[in-house]
Amino acid sequence: MTRRRPSRGLVPVTLSLGLVVGLAGCGSGASGPARGPVTPGAATAGPNSTATGPAGGGAPAPSTPTPTEPVEPTTTNTLPPPPAPTRAAPSVAGSLTAADLPVPAGWRRAKLPGGEEEGFRGNGTWVHARDPRYAAQDAITVGCADVTRDDYPDPVAALEGNFRRGSSSPGVGLVLQFGTEQDAAAYTWRYRAQVEACQTLTDPVRTTIVPSPAGLIDRRDYPDGRWTEVARQRGTRLTLVILSEDSAPVSVADAQRLLARLA
Repeated sequence: MTRRRPSRGLVPVTLSLGLVVGLAGCGSGASGPARGPVTPGAATAGPNSTATGPAGGGAPAPSTPTPTEPVEPTTTNTLPPPPAPTRAAPSVAGSLTAADLPVPAGWRRAKLPGGEEEGFRGNGTWVHARDPRYAAQDAITVGCADVTRDDYPDPVAALEGNFRRGSSSPGVGLVLQFGTEQDAAAYTWRYRAQVEACQTLTDPVRTTIVPSPAGLIDRRDYPDGRWTEVARQRGTRLTLVILSEDSAPVSVADAQRLLARLA
């Protein structure tokens, strides 16, 4: 799926993890990494300035270099735009089933019709398989640091599920299955680094890490709302769940309890 930014207007919960964790992230898209922060421009003249030194003549004053953007990492290891869905998505992915995605306390399963915009067609259940390459890329590009597909291993299977609290608040869960535990750990490390890179920013997202020995808990503040995410690696699997706080906050205690349930 392409990365799109959720808003409070998404009442029908037509969300996927790509929409949520990739919302306006500062990392790469399918065609390569996004540009990093631009160095603030100087108020003085640039290289083409004709300003002179002190009155009375003399050599021109030294010019201020034109600010430049950081060099972007490049890679030929890219993905084409995801194909439009033509049939209902499977409700299992490899050995992954709905049983591998715990439902957060106070939330319920949400069966979505899907569509081309959502990147999948509904299958009558609340879970759907995803192409693991796109699922991994969509998830990891939440961060505010450059990343390419050379920087992390692809999973071999991905299963996504949707939740809802009340009439509108959405939530999304994703299980990524890797070929080896080492691959799962490498992806998890890179993913956490992406989330941590957003702690010093205010736009488009600012993250706050909640200390937890069991895994990752982070708060995400976007201009249009706050989300809480939990993520945990166990063996060859990484499970991520992100929940909107539109209708009510997600307490640290609730996040810790959910984290403990992740496979």
